[in-house]
Amino acid sequence: MCGPGRPQTSLRRVTQRGAEPEGEVSPFGEEGEGPRFSYAVATLERSIRRSLGAVLRPFDVTVAEYTALSLIRRRDGYSNAELARRSFVSPQAMHEMISSLEERGLLERAPSRSHRSMRHTHLTDRGRELLDRCNTAVDAMEETMLSGVSASHRSEAIALLRQSARNLRDYPVSE
Repeated sequence: MCGPGRPQTSLRRVTQRGAEPEGEVSPFGEEGEGPRFSYAVATLERSIRRSLGAVLRPFDVTVAEYTALSLIRRRDGYSNAELARRSFVSPQAMHEMISSLEERGLLERAPSRSHRSMRHTHLTDRGRELLDRCNTAVDAMEETMLSGVSASHRSEAIALLRQSARNLRDYPVSE
């Protein structure tokens, strides 16, 4: 990760981690065409996860925990099942994560008013403060990632990625 006080990453080091050197064809593209869109997105996703892990480590927060805390902040009252779906983890993994975050004083669970067996999750003041510090670190990482990309291109990229996800929502997948 580049940034203040950090050396720029060499092309060789990036290549060893799985990123494509500029101008080379990915294993998924046809000769001379460059990488497929899905390959480029997957490569970016791996780089983002690795970078997020690095910037969140000093806060003793995993990428999955950061995702869950961020979701809870955006909308109070998620059930464990909803959080699991939106965080891309199993319900069992989410249950364990929520229990750990609750033990650490970062969130609390309260019984649902509409379903007695359901408990909704809310951030504590300590959880909000930690998330604020994590967000500052993630903002810096994203600024590094998007350096040289205009605000309009950022908006277009977000719209493109969201539309692509919607297009695949009902795509038949055999499991």
